[in-house]
Amino acid sequence: MLSAAVPVLFFTLLYAAIMVRYSVGLRRLEPPSSARPVKPIPVSLIIPFRNESAHLEALVADLSAQVYPPEKLEVLFIDDHSDDGSGELLKDLLEEMPRFGCLELPEGLSGKKQAIQLGIRKASASWIIQTDADCRLGPLFVSSHVAFLEQRPSDLVGGLVTTLEGRGTFLEMFERLDILGLAGTGAGSFYYRRPVMCSGANLGYSRELYLETRRFDPSNALASGDDMFLMIGARKLGKRLSFNIAREAMVKTHPVPGVRSLVLQRIRWGSKTWRYGMTGIQMLALVVAVTNLLVLSIPLWLVLFPSGWPLLLAALLIKTLADVFMLHAVTGLTGQRKALRFFLPAVLFYYFYQLAILAGALFAGPGWKGRKF
Repeated sequence: MLSAAVPVLFFTLLYAAIMVRYSVGLRRLEPPSSARPVKPIPVSLIIPFRNESAHLEALVADLSAQVYPPEKLEVLFIDDHSDDGSGELLKDLLEEMPRFGCLELPEGLSGKKQAIQLGIRKASASWIIQTDADCRLGPLFVSSHVAFLEQRPSDLVGGLVTTLEGRGTFLEMFERLDILGLAGTGAGSFYYRRPVMCSGANLGYSRELYLETRRFDPSNALASGDDMFLMIGARKLGKRLSFNIAREAMVKTHPVPGVRSLVLQRIRWGSKTWRYGMTGIQMLALVVAVTNLLVLSIPLWLVLFPSGWPLLLAALLIKTLADVFMLHAVTGLTGQRKALRFFLPAVLFYYFYQLAILAGALFAGPGWKGRKF
């Protein structure tokens, strides 16, 4: 029965149309003409962290090497009750850095959102750049962000996030392709002024926008999702949202230590989707999830409806080509095209990985660094 394979083909065509649209948007984005602003503005860079002792020294070195007027840059770390010695280590690292500071989240407050709120309340600048403590930054990171803002005034500016180069293992390459697929989709959606995704690991915004969007963020119900609720609030308020694809403004995050950690991370990211209150983003998540499940079930469909193999094969090919189109664009921006050599084995692993995420989200729920949400 050919008709039995029609739903699979329909969802893969819909998925492919969405991915091609965002891939085209990604290709049309432009970086700033220069990585250095004409008139540097005051910037407060805020970094919430919890138990990041393994990464803080490298990040502080990156921040101290920023090519930006020191008097214009304030760096605020916010310690979310670390119990691995991160706070003490950071204080030693910042001892002779007057424009760098470390705040401790008071007792009774916890979570990334509360840490960001404290950082913004204490920040001296009206333009905020936010990143994570497990990231590495190039020397022109702040400069490129400000140059982009100078050339394209915005209320919120996203930036690329990828993973650091390591030993080149399959898991490392799989994670890179996975995170770049998400980053490319998010970046491409900014071109159409209806962004569907951004990352708090690389995000600039005005203090005014942050304060205006608090009513769209269910802070009491959800401990995470600060970046997405900020972006969604900005969309609802009709603010100007842009994306800086410059490699100078890109951040690289450390790969996770194993498959379990990767699955738990994605569960945490996806657990907030149904609280976003924006139908377009929720429908996109639904289309992606249903398409992945249908493609994973193609072997079963072939057994039950062998006559539908032409449509099923077409569906698999269409989705694969759409993913390649997106990944080819975004790996070109990050300079990591070599990761595409792992595309075929990564695709085979990807569908079972998505199934594990779905099962974990339904039966386990999200958690982070010893905390259950």
